[in-house]
Amino acid sequence: MSASTHATEKPVKLQYWSSSHSVNAPDHWPDPYEFETVDDAVAFAATQAPANRELAWLRTADGTVMNPAQILRRFQMRHA
Repeated sequence: MSASTHATEKPVKLQYWSSSHSVNAPDHWPDPYEFETVDDAVAFAATQAPANRELAWLRTADGTVMNPAQILRRFQMRHA
């Protein structure tokens, strides 16, 4: 990846998976929505309903993966 390509990528990626699909499956992740911060991505994931059959997952630049339950908990903690 070139430096110019990397510079335009946002560090947090939000992706939706079918609830029957394992995030650890060997195939590639679907195209992501990109956000500057985890909080921005969490707010988007918690307030959107993609056909009510897909689950949100977050990946950060350091490789951290947040599952749907973790995303919901973080959103609830911010709004408690």
